[in-house]
Amino acid sequence: MKVADIGEFGLIAHIAEMVKKNSSRASTAWKHLCLGIGDDAAAWSTGKSINLATTDIMIEGVHFDLKYTGWYDLGWKSIASNISDIAAMGGVPLYALVSLALPGDIEVKDITDLYRGMIGAAECWQAVIGGGNISFSQHVIISVTLLGRAAGSKLLTRSSARKGDCVAITGYPGLSAAGYEILRHKSRMRPNVKKIMLDTHLRPQPRVEEGKILLRNGVRSAIDTSDGLVADLMHLCEASRVSAAIYESSIPVHPFLAEYFPEKCLEMALTGGEDYELLFTATKTVIDRVRNRLACPFSVIGEITSGTPGEVKIYDRQGKSINLETTGWDHYRSRS
Repeated sequence: MKVADIGEFGLIAHIAEMVKKNSSRASTAWKHLCLGIGDDAAAWSTGKSINLATTDIMIEGVHFDLKYTGWYDLGWKSIASNISDIAAMGGVPLYALVSLALPGDIEVKDITDLYRGMIGAAECWQAVIGGGNISFSQHVIISVTLLGRAAGSKLLTRSSARKGDCVAITGYPGLSAAGYEILRHKSRMRPNVKKIMLDTHLRPQPRVEEGKILLRNGVRSAIDTSDGLVADLMHLCEASRVSAAIYESSIPVHPFLAEYFPEKCLEMALTGGEDYELLFTATKTVIDRVRNRLACPFSVIGEITSGTPGEVKIYDRQGKSINLETTGWDHYRSRS
């Protein structure tokens, strides 16, 4: 069996099971581990606080194309995507470690712009770049590890959704996918519309404050939408051993998305990815409480059900099930 046969998330599950079965649990480190493989960040307790760590890698030709992405934006996104993982736990970002692998013919001014973007994003959410490593490669590779801490004594996790919870999402999913389309096809549109879509794709704004507000007000389960709304809801449902139903009429499609991509807007909203919004579940009572406290818009799009774990059903306006060609991004199956 090849990696492409089981896909990115099948491989993650395989590795997680191997770590669980073959690692000695006698060490002090295991005793302090709160969350391991399978959530947006790893978490461990030192007694006084809960610490968080996440890591992500961006590879030229896989995650970005320098024909479409400037160095500053690339730096911003590499930090922001990791901050979003901490936000999905209701945590606070602190320190980033950056490893670069670069061809020798890259201009120093380009790396200067890259780090300007990284520093800009880190400072926006009061994080610090604390170190890293540099090596040679035929392609540009950026690997970021971000350390953070819980804002309190609890965390948002993927595994805390319960039957009967409402499913909700912040913002407007699909705008990043639209931004990517604009970059590739140089679509013509009003400058203000173009800016919103490009900014969402190139300079995402992780929902750090929103994550803390959700946690403080009783939300227990969340994930950030990096792979796509449906794909990430599937990850959350699988971790929680539940299923979900969502409704086309409740998906928050931005008016600009509907105007410029009328045939693809729903698909973009459901499967586009890289919006870095927070997808969360909670009881109706908690949802009502959150509605009065979140500054950003959010929409209730469905509910958690007790069907096959990890299954997400989508219903159109006539109540019929919608079948999608793809549910979101998988590094191996999306290429097969």
